[in-house]
Amino acid sequence: MKKILLSIITFLLVVNILSPVSATQDNQNTVSFDKLLTKNDEVNAIIYFEAAKIYSAKKDHENAVNYYTKAIELNPKLVPAYIGRAKDCGDMGDYKCSLENYEALKSMYPNEHFFYHMSSLYKTNTKDLDGAMEDIDKAISMVKKPESMYYAQKAWVYLEKKDYDNAKDYLKKSLKINPNDGYALGLLMIIAVDNENYDTVIRIVRHMLKVDPAAKYNPAMYATYAKALYKTGKRKEAIKQINTSLQLEPHDKENIKLKEKMLNGESID
Repeated sequence: MKKILLSIITFLLVVNILSPVSATQDNQNTVSFDKLLTKNDEVNAIIYFEAAKIYSAKKDHENAVNYYTKAIELNPKLVPAYIGRAKDCGDMGDYKCSLENYEALKSMYPNEHFFYHMSSLYKTNTKDLDGAMEDIDKAISMVKKPESMYYAQKAWVYLEKKDYDNAKDYLKKSLKINPNDGYALGLLMIIAVDNENYDTVIRIVRHMLKVDPAAKYNPAMYATYAKALYKTGKRKEAIKQINTSLQLEPHDKENIKLKEKMLNGESID
């Protein structure tokens, strides 16, 4: 469950945190930013921040983190740099690093509920489930009308604690606020996978692809969709969906093997 959760849920939650980098920026030579440096630390922090965004868009997460760090060193109050660094750390699988960024933001802005929500997310990833529950409860208590993703996050913590009844209750609360919340729908999909309810998995994925733009760029979701289709005898459609997953993540060895098994008509896990 952990691998699917980290690859699907985390993706859906943080994919839209940073503003998209324009195509012009994406093709720009990042090294040229060094020529723009001035004697003003705050201006230089923004220059490094913009360079980090371009590296992030290129999926060069290591350089993105390095440039976000340079920006933060010059301007420790540059909030978007912490958020960006947390995202790229997470993309590299370094959830401890991601958490450290949100802990820093919580220290600077103790009344900002969103930062508690995000620290709960990364504490869940690092298996600090009690800490994750404490932080999401804090986030919920700080707002009059919690967003759907807050209840979905609490549901995830319960799910990781294997408290399925409470997990389902909070997913209901989440979807009552927003029936199209991709985070909550993703968790419902995980429960369906665990129960080998593949028809339900198919219905949820199809709905998510209609209502959640982030879902269309999630290779793990297409792979899960492909598995459910294959398990229900829809081999041709399953191969189509695993191909979509591999278009998004061409070097995923597990999905390459999965495609080979599907082509050969072999059983899959």
